[in-house]
Amino acid sequence: MAAVSLTPADLANFAQIDEAKAQDMIDDAIALAELVAPCITGSDFAYAAAAKAILRGAVLRWNEAGSGAMTQESVDDYSGTVDTRQPRRGMFWPSEITQLQDLCRADGEGGAFAVDTVGVQQSFHADICSLNFGALYCSCGAVLTMNLPLYENL
Repeated sequence: MAAVSLTPADLANFAQIDEAKAQDMIDDAIALAELVAPCITGSDFAYAAAAKAILRGAVLRWNEAGSGAMTQESVDDYSGTVDTRQPRRGMFWPSEITQLQDLCRADGEGGAFAVDTVGVQQSFHADICSLNFGALYCSCGAVLTMNLPLYENL
């Protein structure tokens, strides 16, 4: 049994959708969410309620997409078109994809810009040296002093 469950009854307070249509929409939403955040279907997923809220919002938005009308108005020499339709471009907004992925991220897991600045070895390089950030070159000048300290701790 998947951790995240959404049923047509969960949508009933927000919109009147045929039960079979609602179930198909829910199945599609969960399948597409699993592509961007595979952990949401695991039995040990910890944030099922939050994922359910994101999925419900996407399904309700999908249900409303396409409603509206396109009308053409003309008065004397003026004519114009008014388009109130809401086209569906994708199941999830980029922010919802990020939220789903964040729910899958383990606590303490670094992101794309995480930098470990804690040195594991004794070094004479300054804290700001490029070597401490994973570069293959010294930017602090310790190589010029033959690894002797560049400064004294007072």
